[in-house]
Amino acid sequence: MSIMQTVLQSSHFMVINHVCKRPRVDCGGPQGSEPARFIFTRRGSFAVHVGARTYFARPGQAILLQKNVEYRISHPDFDSCDCCTDVWIDDAVLDSLDMTGAIAAPCREFSHDLQFQKTHVEMLLGLRHGGDMPDAAEEVLLDTLDSLLQSCAAVRPRARQAGMAHRVARVEEAIIGHAGENLDVHSLAQLAGCSSFHLCRIFRDSTGQSLRQFRLQQRLGNALGRLGDGEEDLAALACDVGFSSHSHMTEAFRQSLGASPSELREDLRHSDLLRLRNRLRAPFGSRSRLS
Repeated sequence: MSIMQTVLQSSHFMVINHVCKRPRVDCGGPQGSEPARFIFTRRGSFAVHVGARTYFARPGQAILLQKNVEYRISHPDFDSCDCCTDVWIDDAVLDSLDMTGAIAAPCREFSHDLQFQKTHVEMLLGLRHGGDMPDAAEEVLLDTLDSLLQSCAAVRPRARQAGMAHRVARVEEAIIGHAGENLDVHSLAQLAGCSSFHLCRIFRDSTGQSLRQFRLQQRLGNALGRLGDGEEDLAALACDVGFSSHSHMTEAFRQSLGASPSELREDLRHSDLLRLRNRLRAPFGSRSRLS
């Protein structure tokens, strides 16, 4: 079942809150004839297949699909509830982000940290609260995309060779498809068809993260998305996303974001477009507005 809610429609953007859960209907077929879009996953995960390549939309990784690209969707965890923020953008935005031209890839992945995960959850909540501020909304969207691109430009994992890419993708899919489980390194190495040592090396070379860091990012990212939805039972949340206890999850959040789950939930409840815009512009400076 797919539920779509348009949160913003302006001259340059359309932002859609997309929730997909069982029973899944008509979410796996080829698509196309659509504008370019950034997909930010707040909870769960899904795979975007473009040609022979697979891209994972998940916490910690945004996806850019260029316009009129044919793709299909599949779900590593068929039973999960997947929530994403689908940001449709026009050619003027693509130009301002330097994302056009003959060499533009049909689909791109943009890895990001947990702080940006919180930023895009704040962005959605701020758009919901400030729907009568279209100018501020467009500025926040531009600043959010600019923040993503600048953070990705600062750290770039090494390019994947074909054999490495296939092995790493299988392991990524296994982890995000079983985010609440502790799949051991030996089992993941068997899945990849290599030794545990070799898997750890190629996974870090390819993603910039260890297997443990990658798994932790998925758990915290999923939990953060649910905190943005106002999750009340934090002990149950910790169990659902794979932590051994509420205190284990709390410690992980404190180390990553410097706040407890309850503090983050309260902060997200007060998400505001103007506050987010000011925070985003503090380190990066403002982007010129579109005409």
